[in-house]
Amino acid sequence: MIRRKLKSMKRNQLLLLSALLGSLALAGCDVASKSSQAAPATQAAAPSATTPAAAPAKAAIACPSQDFDAFLKAFTDDVEVQKAHTQRPLQSDSVDPNADPEPKQVTAMLDGDALQFPVMPSSQTQKSDGLVLSQTELNGDKQVMLVKPDTDYQLSFFFRKGECWTLYRKRDDSL
Repeated sequence: MIRRKLKSMKRNQLLLLSALLGSLALAGCDVASKSSQAAPATQAAAPSATTPAAAPAKAAIACPSQDFDAFLKAFTDDVEVQKAHTQRPLQSDSVDPNADPEPKQVTAMLDGDALQFPVMPSSQTQKSDGLVLSQTELNGDKQVMLVKPDTDYQLSFFFRKGECWTLYRKRDDSL
């Protein structure tokens, strides 16, 4: 019972922190640009003392392609391309199956040690795990879904076009 309450409190704190950081980033607040947890995508390319790993990767890896299909192939199969073209912090949505009274959506903003690469399985892993890839377009953005038939495994990756394609959100609807 106490463990469940602690989990619930941590989830609520993460949701509140996520909403606050998102608001700061959208408002362009100086405080948000100085925090490694709230650096907007436009700050990720600039050298910063709080995000040393993000800046060199951006500078070292050029855009693989303006064509999304070619970009996606490079992104999927090259961890360095993933590191260079993933927004910091990355919005990560998932389902908490242990939430009471029913599972609920949880959002976290991932950066630093919390952002693990690869964020998307390679083509070889997708094939060996029996994952099926599909794409849709949403207002110029691209959504890539990976599903495993006859299971609840479902991952979605959301990309936005700027100077290059950038992963700005991932969603895990698996239970």
